[in-house]
Amino acid sequence: MRELACNSLGVTPNGDAIKAIRTAQRLSIRALSLRTGLNRGYLSRLERGLIAHPGDDKVALIATAMQVSTSAITHKETT
Repeated sequence: MRELACNSLGVTPNGDAIKAIRTAQRLSIRALSLRTGLNRGYLSRLERGLIAHPGDDKVALIATAMQVSTSAITHKETT
């Protein structure tokens, strides 16, 4: 069953995982942008690790667009 939202705080996007899943699905950043409504530049920065805390809603939006769980594209922060 897919997760539709991040239920726990303290998760950050895993840009490498997002890019790997996106490319495995043969999904361009442009196509992901169209599916999510998020800017292509924003998605590119997210994949490169330049955006550390995008918000649970955006992470969930990306996961839903790629039909994966949020845990597949995030990792818990270590403090």
